[in-house]
Amino acid sequence: MREKFDPVSAIRPARPDDVPGILAMIHELAEFEALSHQVVATEADYHASLFGENPAAGALVAEGENGLVGYAIFFSTFSTFIGRAGIWLEDLYVKPDFRGLGLGKGLLKAVGEIAAARNAGRYEWSVLDWNKNAIDLYERVGGEILQEWRIVRLDQQGILSLPEK
Repeated sequence: MREKFDPVSAIRPARPDDVPGILAMIHELAEFEALSHQVVATEADYHASLFGENPAAGALVAEGENGLVGYAIFFSTFSTFIGRAGIWLEDLYVKPDFRGLGLGKGLLKAVGEIAAARNAGRYEWSVLDWNKNAIDLYERVGGEILQEWRIVRLDQQGILSLPEK
């Protein structure tokens, strides 16, 4: 029998002792996206990035009776057109056994509340084009899928070799 959740009370800010559970779910997400080979982050990386002297990101978690069942990681962005900071949702993940209970939508809304409290000009994220369930959720909550935009990325080696190009 599945746990019953109140998506609002199940969601809270992440704490340092949540890092092992968050990192385990990041590995699950990477496996789902067939990107496990790209996960190199360690618990130390997450402690520094979420709870260090100058945190790079924030995190919320969804917690069930037996531990963490979902998370959202987000960070600040800036829009030159709007002239204000925004929020980028880097990851939204709910364990498969806990999907359909409102936790994904609850995490989306909770990060949205942070964006509203910060007077963010935008709240954005990306979605893989084959992830129909996620796309359906994002469209249900009013998200606009921007077809004309593409993500451009340089990995760490690309950053280091950029001056040579």
